[in-house]
Amino acid sequence: MFANTVKEIIDDFKRDGKNLTQNELANVLEMTKQSFSNKMQRDTFTAEEVVKIADYLNMEAVLKGNKEYLIK
Repeated sequence: MFANTVKEIIDDFKRDGKNLTQNELANVLEMTKQSFSNKMQRDTFTAEEVVKIADYLNMEAVLKGNKEYLIK
């Protein structure tokens, strides 16, 4: 689920002429490129990791249903 979102964000950055790589996001999470790749394949991101990536990208992580909740 989140791994697909990460792929979509990377693709959007490329379309906008910006460079964003999995290696860059791995550095944000203080892990190796291989560890990040494993997380992408297994889709095993924690909420904390989602928030770190969102912060790095100047985005917000939100839970949305009948109400919205910002993940901090």
